[in-house]
Formats: sequence, C-alpha cells, structure tokens
Amino acid sequence: MSDSEKKLIAYYSKLCYDRNLVDAAGGNISMRAGDSILVTPGGYSLRNILPECLLTVAFDGRIIDNPLELKASKETEIHLSIYRKRPEVTSIIHVHSAYATAFSALKRTVPMITASSKLKLVETPLVGYADPGSAELTQLVKDCIAGCEQHVKVILLEAHGLISFSTDMEDCFNNAELAEGTAKIAYMSETLKT
Repeated sequence: MSDSEKKLIAYYSKLCYDRNLVDAAGGNISMRAGDSILVTPGGYSLRNILPECLLTVAFDGRIIDNPLELKASKETEIHLSIYRKRPEVTSIIHVHSAYATAFSALKRTVPMITASSKLKLVETPLVGYADPGSAELTQLVKDCIAGCEQHVKVILLEAHGLISFSTDMEDCFNNAELAEGTAKIAYMSETLKT
C-alpha cells in the first residue's frame, strides 16, 4: 500500500469531520489495498486521523500492520463484507450524519427529492437495527448489499448513519455528502409543508 492511499484516507477523514458528517469518535473509513484494506482505528476521532494511525487488515480479518498499536474499528468486519460482496468497490465511508440518521431512526429511507439525488443516488436502502460492531449488524449489511441493485451507492443503518461505497474515494465522499444534503433538504421541505 502506498503512502498516497494513507494520505487520502487521512484527508477524507478530516473532511468528513469538517463537513459535519460525523462527530466525536464516530464513523470510519477504509480503502482496498491489494489483498488487504487500510482502515481507520476505533475510538479515534476522524478529525485526528493521520496516515500512521491506519491499520492494515487482511480479508480474513487478521491485523497485518498497526504502527501505533491502536484498536481496530468495531465496524471493520462490515467494511470487509462489502469488499467481499462488491469486488469493484475500493473505498468505504461510514458516517453518523445528523439528517440521514434522523430519517433512519424513524425507519425511513432518505427521500430522493432533488434532481441530483434522483440521478446520482437513486435510492438509499435501509438496514434494520442491530448493535454497532455486532455480528448481527454485519449480517444485515451483507444481506442488504447482496440484495441491492448495482446502482446502489449508499445504504442507511437504522439509528446509526450511512455507509457510502464506491470505486473512488472522492466519489464515495461525494455520495455520502449528497445523501446527507438530500436528507437535510427533505427535512426542510417537510417542515415547510406544515
């Protein structure tokens, strides 16, 4: 894996935090790196991610490299399951953005009410609730990904934010940001109706 991939994850980690897609120590980001993935650590704010913070994890879940001896994200297995189901995916962003999470907490998908969301996202399937980091949540995500059409780029986790996945980290971030922005506009439009 190259230093440029690590720098890219660190850049988008901070950008997710700066754009209010995540707060505190929530969320995680990964990239495919050959036969392994680079992933942000658990219990560590995305605002503080540096290239040396990243863990390298094999597809069987073994930690290959952990220079700062940080704990692995409890969502690592979710990332691995998406990469296994979608071989074309190279980048995954999981954030707890406020508006998308609000819709998911109400067991609703994000309404595709903007022209951009209709064209670029099409839909945001909802995964039912399971505790973060649990085998049950990983299985629910695997089932959702297996049953989704290829055009799906963002899924919602009930009361737990969203997961964006793509063949490119910039596109992955843009889709996460678009889903949150669309959720905000949907909330505002529903509020204006009343």
